[in-house]
Amino acid sequence: MAEDATEHDGAGPTRREGQGDRPARNDERLARGALVGRYVVLDVVGEGGMGVVYAAYDPELDRKVAVKLLQATTGGVDQAWLTREAQAMARVTHPNVIAVFDVGTLPGDRVFVAMELVEGQTLRAWMKAKQRTWREVLPLLYAAGAGLAAAHAVGLVHRDFKPDNVLVGHDGRARVMDFGLARLRRDDELEPPAQSSDASIELRSPLTRDLTEAGHVPGTPAYLAPEVYDGNAADARSDQFAFGVALYEALFGVRPYTKNGARTPRPPPEGSRVPARVQRVAMRAVAADPAARYASLDALLAELAIDPGAMRRRFALGGAAVVLAAAAAFGVTSALRSHGPRCEGAEHRLAGVWDPPAKHAIAAAYAATKKPFAASSYAGVEHALDDYANGWTAAVTDACRATRIRGEQSEDVLSLREACLDQRLAELAALSRLLGQADADIVSKGDRVAYGLEPIAACANTAALLAPDRLPTEPRDQMDKYFKALAEAGAQLVVGHSFAALNAAKRALDIADAQHDVAMRARPLLVRATALSLSGAEDDAAHDYQESVWAAVRGRQDLVAAEAALSVAGVAAGLGRVPEAKLWMGLSRAEAERVGFDHVLEQHSLEVDGFIAVQSNDLHTAVADHEHALAEAVQAYGADSPALWTSEELYAATLAKAGLYAQALPHFERALALHEQSVGADHPDVAVILTSLGVAYTWTGQLDKARDAYARALALREKEFGKTSPMLLVTLNNQADYLRLSGDPAGALQIIERARQIAAATIGDTHPTSHTIETTYAETLTALHRYADARAAFDALLALEDRTHSAMLAETQASRAELAVDEHDWPTAVDFANKSIAAFEVSNGKDNGMLWRPLVALGRARLGLAQPVDAKAALERAIAIGEQAKVKSEALAPARAALADLARAKP
Repeated sequence: MAEDATEHDGAGPTRREGQGDRPARNDERLARGALVGRYVVLDVVGEGGMGVVYAAYDPELDRKVAVKLLQATTGGVDQAWLTREAQAMARVTHPNVIAVFDVGTLPGDRVFVAMELVEGQTLRAWMKAKQRTWREVLPLLYAAGAGLAAAHAVGLVHRDFKPDNVLVGHDGRARVMDFGLARLRRDDELEPPAQSSDASIELRSPLTRDLTEAGHVPGTPAYLAPEVYDGNAADARSDQFAFGVALYEALFGVRPYTKNGARTPRPPPEGSRVPARVQRVAMRAVAADPAARYASLDALLAELAIDPGAMRRRFALGGAAVVLAAAAAFGVTSALRSHGPRCEGAEHRLAGVWDPPAKHAIAAAYAATKKPFAASSYAGVEHALDDYANGWTAAVTDACRATRIRGEQSEDVLSLREACLDQRLAELAALSRLLGQADADIVSKGDRVAYGLEPIAACANTAALLAPDRLPTEPRDQMDKYFKALAEAGAQLVVGHSFAALNAAKRALDIADAQHDVAMRARPLLVRATALSLSGAEDDAAHDYQESVWAAVRGRQDLVAAEAALSVAGVAAGLGRVPEAKLWMGLSRAEAERVGFDHVLEQHSLEVDGFIAVQSNDLHTAVADHEHALAEAVQAYGADSPALWTSEELYAATLAKAGLYAQALPHFERALALHEQSVGADHPDVAVILTSLGVAYTWTGQLDKARDAYARALALREKEFGKTSPMLLVTLNNQADYLRLSGDPAGALQIIERARQIAAATIGDTHPTSHTIETTYAETLTALHRYADARAAFDALLALEDRTHSAMLAETQASRAELAVDEHDWPTAVDFANKSIAAFEVSNGKDNGMLWRPLVALGRARLGLAQPVDAKAALERAIAIGEQAKVKSEALAPARAALADLARAKP
């Protein structure tokens, strides 16, 4: 910081400039606290040949600004000229141009300009800080070009554009600064007076910081267009030339001309990885003949047309700060007035994608299927896609405002967010087209087709968007086809068309292979794997999921790697390979941490964690994981979103599996209410929830509610799938269970035998659902006192479950123990009860809600063996666990009766 500039007359105290009435000398620096207009000087932050820049405080608007103080001392240039030129600079309002807030005059031909104050460094310093790739520098040059084009739009020519006059702020935004040589293109309006009679006339403006060779031509020689060297006036085309030189230098590390004033640019270096299209733009911009350049900078930028999706990076802005500009409250207000309308109107882009004509076509397609629930299914889809489209519109608007109005993010981040949102729009468009051709299968999916779209919120995850990748931008037509194929594949997956999804994913893979880019393979491999999984080809799916992981890791696409590894973990867990599943989960979480927190990804991760815990018989952990997953879903979708029904149902089902039926009940009811609200009470999905709800009602003693739930579920499924479909099996099994427990074993036998016939004809005896049906069948035979038949059924089932390591083995062992108790075969009852207790305790600890069943059997068997102490301990523990789990009193009645017998028998 410079010391205070003072003057002492030998007779009194020192007087600081701005505090007295005498103008300071031209070479004096202003002291801290001096006034420039209304601005209070804080510090010197920059200095050039024709002015000093101060950090200052604006007391009226309570903000810091930069104040540049200029002196008219050269060749007759007067204060009026300086003022008018500074006012011209203030006409440019653009996020990539340093904003000028105020212009004023001081005594002694002095002019001051108040500007933004932003910490950063020049583009040249940024490029020198470390080696930069073309992917890193191109967005900054593009943004600077947009700022320069904005100046041209109001008639202002910079005349000294170069990397030194572009500020890269710590926010990553590029801003063109120091219009020190600028003048209006209309020469009759602001032409400075001639300063020499020499043929080489000095045209240097009083705002310049850069002295040229001998002072004869304005600007920096290496960036001057040949026509300016020839004595022609600088204009927008010479600015374009300077921009082209800066672009060429940033891309290739050298300048296009070997000497100043040369007429033939050197070709780009051989072996450059810069795309050919970008090279062509740079070469045309630096053409010696102005007519060979672009008609305007806007035309150049349109040709450059950066693909932001391939420009994900972080900016390292180290080194000494160059404090020349900052946006404060006034700047934001000014931007709001100037740029507000530019951020509106995103909803118009939904035309033909999700608008009244599209909705009408989809509603007609749904009605044409003649499904009884078609109207309610469409209503659910319309509501969900309305929410999605509104969310998309809001996200596009917010992304724009964050850069153009609030100044919270750089143009580069805006471009990345817009690219992400463009892809979401393409996915919505693809889905809309498919829904316009809806068949019965699509209609049956209800609003699930809408919730399968990629979430909008992910497009605001800056960490993920800035994560580096290697996706190319060229050739543009092939990349357009690539992203279109991915959008199509995603939409086909959402509606369940796995083979169409496979074909679309293959098209994307073919383009990736033609480009020889492994990073491009990651996403289509992930889509193909999911399609293979839906079609039942689990082994092939597992292979493609893993290939997707490694392609994403090699291509540094962390989000895809996290998603793919998560899918591999789910497949491995489903195949019973729990240790392998845990390893893949670890990789998924490690990759996810690199792209920032995302509620939807975290929700899915917790769901898979819980599934792995279930497969490990660790139901306590599974319950905690799925409770947390539900909480993340609420954060992602909102507390009242119909999309929550699957998360509510999953959490409830896990609670039920742990024997916590009373806790599960309100979540099943919540899932039912949410789904009926969305797709109506007659949709087949409702039957799934009703069936599970019936189980919870049964085990909590609400038998009338259980009966009604099962009756509704069975009627819905028979109406949709027919009377012999395997889709009826779970409902039939649970209905039989209810009848047996409610004292109607004969009715239960009739229902379960129907289920056995359907299972034998459709899914076979090794399917997990068949195991459940056979357990219910044997239990029903026991209730009918057909003990020999029940014993044979149980023994066959136990042998099968032991061989297949079934997760239902503990429950079947408990049922076998109960049969032995009914037969008074006490040793066998003890044996099976102990096996069941051990298995349940391993799966979910000593408080497992399902333990009451084998404990009751064990207590009764110990009583039969005249072991009262052991019997009492087992029975009391059974009652305590059963009451905690809110098991109906009738189920615990045998335990209480046995305890009463023990009490009466006590001497």
